[in-house]
Amino acid sequence: MSNATTRRPALNIPLIVLWVAAVAVTGLGFWLLQSGNAAQADFYNEQGSDYLQYLNLQTQSTIGGMLLAAGVVGVFIALATHARNRAAAVVSAATVAVATPAPASVDSSLDDIEEPQVVEVAPPANVEVAPPAYVETAEAEAADVANVATDEKPVAPNAADDEPTRP
Repeated sequence: MSNATTRRPALNIPLIVLWVAAVAVTGLGFWLLQSGNAAQADFYNEQGSDYLQYLNLQTQSTIGGMLLAAGVVGVFIALATHARNRAAAVVSAATVAVATPAPASVDSSLDDIEEPQVVEVAPPANVEVAPPAYVETAEAEAADVANVATDEKPVAPNAADDEPTRP
């Protein structure tokens, strides 16, 4: 029995819409950018002085460039979605191939295999175990700090009896 299926793959409608939208936005952006730049060149060559027309042409070029960039990003997203779907299909096909049961002729030939034997291993006889290491806890460290802080010892002997020196 072959692994080929007679079922046709289902159409991925959202992916088709993404492709159409990405191509349409890219085309619209390219057209706006080209026509805006051409109109700006004519405006500059004719030494136009209408400030409203000047801003309109700059806006047209800017929006065209943004739409062109958005369309290219949409194309990349569509390509990445295709790559991810293809990788998932390959993994799925590999999983189906592994999960497919073997034919009956192979199963009958495996019946004469013996069960594995479990062998118990005794531990070595003369093993010395080290005593557990002493780990000082934070509470013990805090108690040591408290003891050091409460000990009042002079820095130098007879330091309290000394008077400051005067020149």
